[in-house]
This record gives sequence, structure tokens and C-alpha cells, in this order.
Amino acid sequence: MSIFLAACSPDYNWRQVSVGDGVVTAFFPDKPRTQERTLPFSGHDIAFSLTSATVGDALFTVAHAPLPDALRASQADRLEFATAVLRSLYRNLGAQEPEPLPAFGQAFVIEGQGPQGPVRLQARVWLTDRTLVEGLVTAAPDAFPAAQADEFLQGLSVAQ
Repeated sequence: MSIFLAACSPDYNWRQVSVGDGVVTAFFPDKPRTQERTLPFSGHDIAFSLTSATVGDALFTVAHAPLPDALRASQADRLEFATAVLRSLYRNLGAQEPEPLPAFGQAFVIEGQGPQGPVRLQARVWLTDRTLVEGLVTAAPDAFPAAQADEFLQGLSVAQ
């Protein structure tokens, strides 16, 4: 894959990066930066790290949330949390949720509205016994880097 990624475009400087203490391996199109935030869910504070790189107007992100022990202990609670995260992607863009929702690990696209106008999000969401991982690429629809988004999302490797 590295040969293809290197040949994509001079704007894309692909590099392999380990995210979340090795839980995810990703190929980012530029040097990524990591931000952290805590989100409440059903009485739990869940730490999310967002590792992102920007090329042009496109944002390539891996979000990683190690699950608290109480969520790790309950498959039903893990699924509830992951489903809420998946639904929030649609809600945050003002888009209608499909029924059924995309399966975990399956790539999907959302066309919606962001603060700056129309936005396209291409994503994959994984759920393991210990963590939730999101691979996200966002940009305006007319500037969306479809081939690079596919490569980014297909290149994500999530440790089970």
C-alpha cells in the first residue's frame, strides 16, 4: 500500500502512525495532531482522543475511546454506546439516520450540513471489547478527496 500512497499527490505526505497506544495503526496524509476531550455517556466519563491531519480543506481523523471497565463488562452497554456515537455522526450533520445503521467496520458516507455549509463525511466505526474507534474524513462535497479517503479508511488497522 505504501507505494500507492506515495504516488497519490504531492500534497499528500503519507506516514504510518500508531494511535491510542497501538490500538490503531493509520496512514495519515500529513503530520497529525492529537486532541483529547471527555464526553459523558450514561454516567460514565469517556476519554476521546482525536488524531487528525488536514490536507487542503479535508480533515482526516482517527478517534479513539478506551472504554471504562463498567462498559467493558457489558456487551449491551458497549453496543448502546457505539450505536449512540454512530447516530451522533448523522445528527451532528443534520442528516437522516438510515435504518438499519451501517454495520461496525463498514464504510459509509453522510451528506449533511456543517457550520461552513454542505459537508461530506466518509467514515468507519469499530467496536471491540475494550475500545471504540472511528475513522473519519470530512470536506465540502465539491472538494472531497474520494480516492484518498478510501485509502485512509482502508489503511486503518484496529487491534482486536
